[in-house]
Amino acid sequence: MKRIKIMEAGNQLGLRGAGYTIRLISKFLNKESFEVTVVGVKEGGEGVELIRESGVNVILLNADLNKFTKLLQETDVFHWHGDGSLDPELFAIVKANKPKLVLMTNNAGMAEHSSYYKLIDYDLFISKMILVRRMLADRDLEDDFTSKRKVLSNPVDISQINSLLPAPHQVKAFKQQNNLQNSFIVGRAGRSDNAKFDLVTLDGFAEFAKKVNHAKFLLVGATAEILEYAKSLGIMDKLIVFDTTSDLQQLLLYYRSMDVFLAASKVGENFGKSIAEAMAVGLPVITVNTLNQDNVQIELVDNGQTGFVVSRDPKNIADVLFFLYEDEKIREILSESAKRKAAKQYKAEKIVKSLENLIYSHLYSTIELSEQSLVKPCTQEIINDYINRCSDLWEPEIKRYAL
Repeated sequence: MKRIKIMEAGNQLGLRGAGYTIRLISKFLNKESFEVTVVGVKEGGEGVELIRESGVNVILLNADLNKFTKLLQETDVFHWHGDGSLDPELFAIVKANKPKLVLMTNNAGMAEHSSYYKLIDYDLFISKMILVRRMLADRDLEDDFTSKRKVLSNPVDISQINSLLPAPHQVKAFKQQNNLQNSFIVGRAGRSDNAKFDLVTLDGFAEFAKKVNHAKFLLVGATAEILEYAKSLGIMDKLIVFDTTSDLQQLLLYYRSMDVFLAASKVGENFGKSIAEAMAVGLPVITVNTLNQDNVQIELVDNGQTGFVVSRDPKNIADVLFFLYEDEKIREILSESAKRKAAKQYKAEKIVKSLENLIYSHLYSTIELSEQSLVKPCTQEIINDYINRCSDLWEPEIKRYAL
């Protein structure tokens, strides 16, 4: 069978977001069935060399759309990665040179109601929450988008994570170097961005640290505002602060040194890569429900099974931290459950295999998606699940145990 020519394209090819997703999809697509080309339409980025190292062809257009036209004419499947909006200049070319299949990975849940949206065969949202919110927002429109809008989560390279996990002696040496021996370590890793860190995290930790003198907060990625707030709470001596890093091996050393991962973002999460990585490492995750913002963190974390979801209340955060501090067995149960869920739902090989099967089912109609596919339509079951998760929060008086 002739190989399917697929173009994985985005505006740029950085280390995070769309660039990371493009890199993993291009890495794991079956090269016996697919001829893969990665295209940076506007610019390159730090991810370019990593993609090339995996043997995949990368073309940087620098906004030269004449080159894009020629590439598109030689393409069977065009896979666009963006926020859901469609650049009319770019998609006018897609319209004039439409390949057999046009896919879009929609990483922000924006909607496009122009004629260009009709070119999209499958609009793949990276979380159930974003898809549900989009479908509810568009429920009064005349068009029914159910058949083209589906969920396919972003991939996480769990195989690489497992291959790079630090040995116990490395973790021990790291703790000794940073005076973390015999400490209970709460951690957070993410961008140095005020919007991606809710200061209520520090309020909750400060309350917890009043009860647990040897508590420490390992903070990867901090701004001046975050540090100033920690100083005002009198907990600077409890903080161990490191810069955000693109070195996965170093990041995994930070993760493995933590006892609990505490994730709270002012703007919520539209996927939550750091949470998924923490789960893959086996960290119990505490996260905060953000009803009026992106809220994918409550989709990642199954309350009482892989971690806990709490309301935005310092006392509740402190209570759940203390509950996990006191019960090592519960931490172990949550750890194993978190690893299982990450491997089942977000492992890159499984995500890409589901994408491949979607392509096959469209191009060769005799092939159908299997029940194991991670591509999911928007169903009432998904809507109900998200609604239930919004109210399924940590309740200290019940102290539900992970099973």
